[in-house]
Amino acid sequence: MDNDNVDGMVRQIAILKRKLQRSEYSRKLIEQAMDHYDLVYRSSIDNLDEQKNLLDVKNKELDLIRLELLVKNEELQEASTTDGLTQIYNRRKINEIFNEEYLKAQRYGVNFSAIIIDVDWFKLVNDTYGHQAGDQVLFELAQLIKNSLRITEHIGRWGGEEFFIVLPNAYANDGYTLAERIRLKISNYDFRTPNHLTCSFGIAEYMQDDSTEKIIKRADMALYKAKEHRNCVCIFTE
Repeated sequence: MDNDNVDGMVRQIAILKRKLQRSEYSRKLIEQAMDHYDLVYRSSIDNLDEQKNLLDVKNKELDLIRLELLVKNEELQEASTTDGLTQIYNRRKINEIFNEEYLKAQRYGVNFSAIIIDVDWFKLVNDTYGHQAGDQVLFELAQLIKNSLRITEHIGRWGGEEFFIVLPNAYANDGYTLAERIRLKISNYDFRTPNHLTCSFGIAEYMQDDSTEKIIKRADMALYKAKEHRNCVCIFTE
């Protein structure tokens, strides 16, 4: 082998060594890059887990806030329809129910009745025992009447010592039966201060081509007649 061939082989070997060195350097760079990206990836995963945990906490906080808002809305809804003293429907709500039953009666031809209740000699209760005792009497009376009704029957405070009952799918005679049962329950109930109390009841039922004003007026007229005797139930008659 001549010198030229030897020199050529030496140069080729030198070139291969440099290529091998570059390959080894590239491999190390690739390994370093992979280690770096693996570290970045792991760090990103950890950050994502941390963000997910934080998001879970925030979602739970939002769920609690939503629950609190629902409770507050229910409380506001109840407050807007409930009489603060007696804890039954206020006049606005019971009047709304009355109007709904009136529309059903007009549209579908079903009947319904209304009862107005007034406490007999209530002014004497306030004058004798004080307004605080009178308020307690109204509360107990409202609960006593409410507990005497079926779930489909509704009571509200009409004003002062007056209460209003709406009886869906009921005629005046049905209202009379209910009112008489309530009247006896009230007259036998021990209110403590005073221990005895009575109420008067006026009843009217829906008639064809009626208006809400006419129904209430007839119930008022029946109540006026009942108040002449006290502790009495009267149905409006022409």
